[in-house]
Amino acid sequence: MAPSAIDERGHMTNGINGHKVNVDDGGKTQHMYPHDFVRFEPSLKPKDYQIKGTDANSKILFRDVNIIDSTGREPFTGDVYIEGERIKYVGEVPNLETLEKDPKVRTIQGRGRTLMSGLGDAHTHFSWNNGDLGKLGEVGVEEHTLVSARSAQCYLDSGYTMCFGAASAKDRLDVVVRDAINEGLLPGPRYLANGKEIAVPDGDLVPGITAFASGPLEMRETIRHHVKLGVDTVKLSMSGEQICETRDAQDCYYSDEETAACVDEGHRLGVRLCAHARARDSVKMCIKHGVDIIYHASWIDEEGMEMLEKAKDKHIVAPGLNWLVATVYEAGAFGYSFEKAEQVGYKKELDVAVKGLKEMHKRGITVLPGGDYGFAWTPHGTYARDLELFVTMLDFTPMESLVAATAGVAKLFMRENELGYLKPGYFADCILVNGNPLDDIKILQDHSALDVIMINGRVHKASYKEFVKSDSQPIMEPRTDVKLNNFVAYELDDGTRRTRIGHLNQEKGTITPLAFVSGTPIENLYQVIEVGEDHVIAGGEPFPLTDSLNVLAPISGRDVLAVGKNYSEHAKEFNASGYDSSDKVDIPTHPVIFTKRATSIIANEEDILLHEGFTETLDYEGEIGVIVGKGGFQISETEAEQHVWGYTIINDVTAREKQRDHKQFFIGKSADSYCPMGPLALPKSALPQTLTVTTHVNGELRQKGTTEDLIFSVKNLISTLSQSQTLRPGDVIATGTPAGVGFGLKPPVFLKPGDVVEVSVTGLGTLRNKVAKADANNHVTKRIREESMIPTNNLSITNDGLGLTTLSNGKRLNAVEFGKGPSGIVFIHGLGGNMSFYTPVLAELNLAKEDQLQYTSLLFDLEGHGLSPTKATSKLTIQSYADDIQGLIETLNLPTENGITLIAHSMGCLIASLFASQHPDLVKRLILIGPPPCPLPAAGAENSIKRAAAVRAEGMRNVAITMATAGTSAKTKSERPLAFTMVQTSLLSQDPEGYAKGCTALAGARELDIDFAKVGKSVKSLVITGEEDKVSPPAHARKLAETLGSGEATVLSGVGHWHVFEDFEGVRKALKSFLF
Repeated sequence: MAPSAIDERGHMTNGINGHKVNVDDGGKTQHMYPHDFVRFEPSLKPKDYQIKGTDANSKILFRDVNIIDSTGREPFTGDVYIEGERIKYVGEVPNLETLEKDPKVRTIQGRGRTLMSGLGDAHTHFSWNNGDLGKLGEVGVEEHTLVSARSAQCYLDSGYTMCFGAASAKDRLDVVVRDAINEGLLPGPRYLANGKEIAVPDGDLVPGITAFASGPLEMRETIRHHVKLGVDTVKLSMSGEQICETRDAQDCYYSDEETAACVDEGHRLGVRLCAHARARDSVKMCIKHGVDIIYHASWIDEEGMEMLEKAKDKHIVAPGLNWLVATVYEAGAFGYSFEKAEQVGYKKELDVAVKGLKEMHKRGITVLPGGDYGFAWTPHGTYARDLELFVTMLDFTPMESLVAATAGVAKLFMRENELGYLKPGYFADCILVNGNPLDDIKILQDHSALDVIMINGRVHKASYKEFVKSDSQPIMEPRTDVKLNNFVAYELDDGTRRTRIGHLNQEKGTITPLAFVSGTPIENLYQVIEVGEDHVIAGGEPFPLTDSLNVLAPISGRDVLAVGKNYSEHAKEFNASGYDSSDKVDIPTHPVIFTKRATSIIANEEDILLHEGFTETLDYEGEIGVIVGKGGFQISETEAEQHVWGYTIINDVTAREKQRDHKQFFIGKSADSYCPMGPLALPKSALPQTLTVTTHVNGELRQKGTTEDLIFSVKNLISTLSQSQTLRPGDVIATGTPAGVGFGLKPPVFLKPGDVVEVSVTGLGTLRNKVAKADANNHVTKRIREESMIPTNNLSITNDGLGLTTLSNGKRLNAVEFGKGPSGIVFIHGLGGNMSFYTPVLAELNLAKEDQLQYTSLLFDLEGHGLSPTKATSKLTIQSYADDIQGLIETLNLPTENGITLIAHSMGCLIASLFASQHPDLVKRLILIGPPPCPLPAAGAENSIKRAAAVRAEGMRNVAITMATAGTSAKTKSERPLAFTMVQTSLLSQDPEGYAKGCTALAGARELDIDFAKVGKSVKSLVITGEEDKVSPPAHARKLAETLGSGEATVLSGVGHWHVFEDFEGVRKALKSFLF
């Protein structure tokens, strides 16, 4: 049994609504966070430092990872591909199989581990040495540089890829280490450097690490000095610190004039300011004068809070929470007892700060982690403690904490467009965590759980085992650990409109494509029902369910059999509503049966259309849909259960006044979009015996009922329906709706544009549809308009047209180009051939090489031949083929400045000659191989018509044997078995209808009139034929060559009509002599 999952609103979800994501636009569940509304002045943006040393050819693929992308939406399973220093794909990676086989791509098997952005710290001190802060100023410059370098590496070892400098113990320590990291000389995070913090005289917190200034002028001068050193930000030491005892944290040491001068000078020089501001007045001063980053803000009062809330788009608060917690509770081992911390006021400060920070969080003020690490009791390497404290003390959710530490710090860097998220185009700064931080935020403090650390696309930490390729499970082997029965229908995202059935993993939000045991993909649910769900296997790797995927109704194409008045309370409310024009009884004696037209079926998330002028009483009816598995006629109730395959969800949308006025239900219930269905279908074995259905409108519960409440049971309905008609596998029966529809409310409430209707059923998830005003080009009308019963032949060979070239008139042809030269060559094959006829010629003449700089060669399959499809309504003629050449030249931008060369065989010669006669300024050279007479003799035309009829009646086999035998020389048939086989294969590979239409096109050449003498005046020509060519006898070829003015024709000895196959070397020599 599959238990239902009930969300906070009572919806029974099964994964599809909660896991839809879009890696490009953030998906439907993306949230906005306080930092998203912060807008620092663009002039204050720090330099976009680039880290050197990443190999531009580096390629890394993460497979099967749990992705936290820092947008705030729920994690989703997928793959991530990185090229060079940036992320290229997130979620679904194209050409996955090719990448995995590429030895240049390093593949890491995630096995469900969490991949997320590297972390960020908003309050960093590289130069703090884990020791006695009072003696920090005594450390020599050389030693201090090493300390800072070790701290930088420790941050990266801890999974931190972004750090915002909050003061340095010496003028240039931060700047030097930052530059070394960016040059690739030292391992470390992306860093924004600071200098010594600026204090007023006697206002320093620690001896020897402070720059002093008094008054606005000195403040300005000191800031200018810092900027000249190359810092990215400047820190003001505006309040005291309890540990100093003589400088109380509640005291502010800066004046308004000094603060204003600092901000003005710093902003004028393009740097932001941060401030050590624990005191109430120092926080207000920061807000009043525009200090950008406020550290601590412990003693903020209500007035300050209101000021900060009004200016929350201009400030970021980084409280350094771990420093307070550790000082109060964990510094005893270092000689600073709890009693001492409480005595000097740290305990009270912690309590007040937590209260204030919670209030900031509630008011949408940006608060970022960064805990003032590097002191003895807050050592380097414990940075992720802040993320835990944000959750346990400040009421952040784990997701909010992670987003603050990634996307939030990226905003602090003013590089949120390329840092802090796991998105395509962003820098590849990421960590692979052996666990899920959303389940256990403390796991980020365990360095052993950080299996892979990467910055700028370069792997900083990873075991060699991560890159060892293991033998994966064969793709067509059934997966016994997962029951593949959560069926969802979808459309392939390749433009072909092909459909597939997949299994939705409701926990991971992924879809596994399904196949028959043979490996053939399953296209629709009817196939699943016919073969049985136990004979379905995984047909490919799971992929994320994204918004770009077109999810379809699970089953469609047939009218839905529906039942009215099948819940007693609903029957009563319907009878009393004034819309019931049936027998006017509360409880019907027989099932009320009607149908909903197939065109009314729509999918989950598609709009329910409100047609103006049709109804003003649009109503909903949430229902359980039964799917028939075994067909039958006159099925008894005792046997009916054996005929049930499974269930889906249906919303029986109804126009009430039409239901009333037309007596029968059909008109009021079959309008376009009136049958939302899905999103899933499950077999009955995967569901409990009793199913519950609920309907919410705009979040309000309107309906609730169970299958136990039905007046006429499912068994009864199947028996009743089959008494006069044969039920088929895949038929859907809508079983009726419980009470609570719109007309049953007091007063009645009908659906209007913008309303959202959500129908949930146990284990089947939630069917969600929005009501929208219908327009003339709505999604149903558009879909129906595109339907066609006119076949397109020869399309399946390319999986409905993948890789074909579309011309401006909509026609699709198989075409390829080779070379990069300024002169174009177009190769045109003959009847029964394809572009492969010329492949050996291109190879031997070096025309297929990418570095071919003399010619650009175009090969294509004629319409209906090779891989080119042909629509049944498309009439083919020599002229239509010639028009296709022009279309290809224009679509593919074939170079024409030096004119083009046409090389043609057999019927292709007629096409080429006609094109040359119509484009004398374009065609400069013409090579005709085996040209037939023009106009075509009546006997030849008659034979072509007969061949067309033969292949339409019998297929290609007999015609292929006959034409291969008649079209090749005696020598070929006796001494060149491979050549003879190639001719047969070329003919046998043709689509019968495409070949037949080619025959009728050739027959039409009996009326073709080409002035070859005129053509010869504008082109240089070459005519080639075979000694035994019955289509183009040597005498005809010589005469044509003479007419064209090209001299003697080239006649190949012992060759029939298939010249390239029969004498490749002879053709090659003739072409080479002519072209080069």
